Amino acid sequence: MSIQNFYYIVTSSRSFFIQMVFTLSAIYYVTQADLNALQLVLIGTIMEVSVLLFEMPTGLYADHFGRKRSLALGISVIGFAHILEGSTPEFWAIAVASAMWGIGWTFISGAEQAWIADELSGENLEKTFLRGSQYGSLARFTAILASVAIASIWSVQTAILFAGVMLIVLAVWTWIKLPETKFVKVTREKGVSGLTHMITTIKGGVSQIRGNTVLVSIAMVTLFWGLASEGFDRLYGAHFIADYDLSESESIYWFGAFYAVAFLLNIIVLRIVEKNVKGQYAEVLLVMNTLLIGTMIVFAWTGHFWLAVAMFWVTSALRNVNYPLMSILTNERLESKGRATALSMFGQLDAFGQIAGGPIVGLLALYTSISGGISASALLVLPVLYFLWRMKGKMNVS
Repeated sequence: MSIQNFYYIVTSSRSFFIQMVFTLSAIYYVTQADLNALQLVLIGTIMEVSVLLFEMPTGLYADHFGRKRSLALGISVIGFAHILEGSTPEFWAIAVASAMWGIGWTFISGAEQAWIADELSGENLEKTFLRGSQYGSLARFTAILASVAIASIWSVQTAILFAGVMLIVLAVWTWIKLPETKFVKVTREKGVSGLTHMITTIKGGVSQIRGNTVLVSIAMVTLFWGLASEGFDRLYGAHFIADYDLSESESIYWFGAFYAVAFLLNIIVLRIVEKNVKGQYAEVLLVMNTLLIGTMIVFAWTGHFWLAVAMFWVTSALRNVNYPLMSILTNERLESKGRATALSMFGQLDAFGQIAGGPIVGLLALYTSISGGISASALLVLPVLYFLWRMKGKMNVS
């Protein structure tokens, strides 16, 4: 089996089981755990605090002990988080599970990209990331059908618990089967303390980013994406359920349809980008994020259900294209040694943005309206346009 196929299997399988939970979590939080708008945002903030705190240590772990080990550990932690979440529909349990989810994700985030980039020696990353994102979208589309079927036959909780158990199975498979042949270990020199070694490694990652104008712009884009994303992620479900009066039974099918079409659109858009755009990713991102602001605002304020559904589909498709394109731009400019640590720094910026933006948007939604909170998230994307324009200019000059 080729390295790319291992990558596609791991990423698609993980996306499948996580999407099973995400398809139903908004329904679960509102109808069974009875969370209000502020609590919905707070569980996301708790998750991002754990990401902020653990991104750097887990990035160092991946660079020192291996990306394969880090991947397997992260997937298993997320699996146990979903088991806790699905077994106890209460705020405290969901909050703890969110913290666990964040920790698990930090073991995956930098390590996964670093692993495939190293195994491919930095070659064919463009095709691999775009194709992997398409397979991931197809897996998430299939997961929607599976989660709706399980929730309809048994319950929402059953679907969440099943996904958690299967993630643990996937972690075991990853540990046993995933090849790792080109890992360059970040070693500690004799006589150098662990703290000094950690600081040196972090400084190396910072110097990689600081010395590259495009990477600095990517860092700022990542920060503002984080600021904008948390409010939308936590409020769109409440917007549909509360503002359009969807019952729990109706929500299961509607949310399945929402996700399904969004992922099909994402596959189509990624295929178009893969076939027709060669290297002009900053320009594509600039256009897509400009459209994103408009679709989010229309989604927030339209009083027409079907227009809101259409805007949700377009918004989701555009957001899902952002990350594979940015992964290409980032990994093409990072060195192999210490790559996971440098990628973790971008993860920390995203987490910091979500921690800062989430509560502000949540409070605004609580004291004004859910539509007002979603609109604030849209406006937080505006600075992204400046940094993408700046990045485009620097790349054209180089």
